[in-house]
Amino acid sequence: MATTTLTPTAATADMPKLVKKGSISEAKSPMSATQTVYGCSHIKDLLSKARQPAIDGYTKLMRSISRPGNISTHIHKSTAGTAVESTNGFVLCHECRDFVYDPSFEEIRSKGSSKKRKHAVFSEPGDKRLVATNSGSTPCAATGLRGLYNMGQTCFMSVVLQSLVHNPIIRAYYLAEGHKRDECEREACTSCALDDMFTDFYGQEKHEGYGAVHMLQGCWKGGGSLAGYSQQDAHEFLGFILNSLHTANTGDEDEEATSSSVAKRKGSDTCDCVVHQIFGGVLKSTVTCSSCKNTTTTYDPFTDLSLDIRSAAVAVKKKKLSMINGTATVKEALPMELSECLDRFTASETLSSDSYQCRKCDKAQEAEKRLKISTLPPVLPVHLKRFSHSKSLATSSKVDTKIRFPFTLNLEPYTAQPKAPKPSPPGDQKPAEDGGTGSAKAVEPVYVLSSVVVHKGKIDNGHYVCYCKQEEEWFRFDDSMVVRVDEREVMGAEAYMLFYVVESL
Repeated sequence: MATTTLTPTAATADMPKLVKKGSISEAKSPMSATQTVYGCSHIKDLLSKARQPAIDGYTKLMRSISRPGNISTHIHKSTAGTAVESTNGFVLCHECRDFVYDPSFEEIRSKGSSKKRKHAVFSEPGDKRLVATNSGSTPCAATGLRGLYNMGQTCFMSVVLQSLVHNPIIRAYYLAEGHKRDECEREACTSCALDDMFTDFYGQEKHEGYGAVHMLQGCWKGGGSLAGYSQQDAHEFLGFILNSLHTANTGDEDEEATSSSVAKRKGSDTCDCVVHQIFGGVLKSTVTCSSCKNTTTTYDPFTDLSLDIRSAAVAVKKKKLSMINGTATVKEALPMELSECLDRFTASETLSSDSYQCRKCDKAQEAEKRLKISTLPPVLPVHLKRFSHSKSLATSSKVDTKIRFPFTLNLEPYTAQPKAPKPSPPGDQKPAEDGGTGSAKAVEPVYVLSSVVVHKGKIDNGHYVCYCKQEEEWFRFDDSMVVRVDEREVMGAEAYMLFYVVESL
């Protein structure tokens, strides 16, 4: 399998280079006869491979646009990798997702269109030099594929941050300046630190590792047990960072994002911070008395699902012992499907009379308890309980059960499905059981895998790596090293946490 390692490398002729911006006086000076300027690297490839057909095609389009009676206003005429805006003839690069200024096409556009650019400086002799010195290749080169330097057993932090950075919904929030760090007055703010990461990852052309120093400072200041250089649990860090981001975006110092804050807002106003809007879900718990059949329903907020992965089914295998030239019998847990873990999570559970007091019977009774997902969040982190702790024996161990997880997950079998409400007249919408309105559109229960967090090694001596999806490709992030991988490697990973994103909002 061919892999691509994104590590610091020497600059090559094909790599985009950062150009120092020049002054206007420098811009007006003539360019070297051998220097060629392109709108972007994709336009360069197009003109290098098929210059004359591209020029001829664009010329025909400009003639069509400038023809009297042209009614194709705002229609984009697409070609390989590019499109032409039919009002002014501007060139759109699909890969850059932006309009690009290419001198070759601009010369044709200016001659064939009466709608010239308003900036007078572009019509001066130094036009090409001005564009070259004041434009960059960031939209094409800044893809967010950067590793994070290990600053002393910080791999637990790196894998969670990579999962957040490559999550499309969170990325959209921060790149749209959802958190304005220039206006934030919080000291060691984790939301500001995350905003810095998005700016650096997607705003600059860099491939070397990133030192998340500000994020580490925020964790040490507000994380309590996270301070220091000892190895931490990635799931615990996820809980901390979500709570910290909730606090940073709302100013609620006393409320936690994963518990009481949602419960307090239940049935009234929901929290509109980025954490609750993206990760906030609600579990529906029903307890039915075995005697009187009285049912009690409660709703509990969650920001991730923790699933038991202990498998009762084992396979007995013989293992060769080379030291003594013999064999030993070992037991290995059989693989489980993620759907089996979810079935177990939502299955009925019998409560003994020692743990349930029926209000209607007014005495202790046996009961049946069942959990269902009442409200699904746009992003669903799934935590697989790989670390088992025994209070009586004061020991901890790692559960090595192999979990098979899908790239696409349908959560409909695990959700509470109330009867469809009758349509309410406008202005007369009644709150639903889960705190929303009866006419609110439910989130589609189909989710796609966004990232996978993996724990390698033993419980007391391990290492975290993660796999994240960027566009249609998967990459492995191992501290500062980034490697492109195939789906087979992702599916074979010993997952500890899975991040699923709703397919459509």
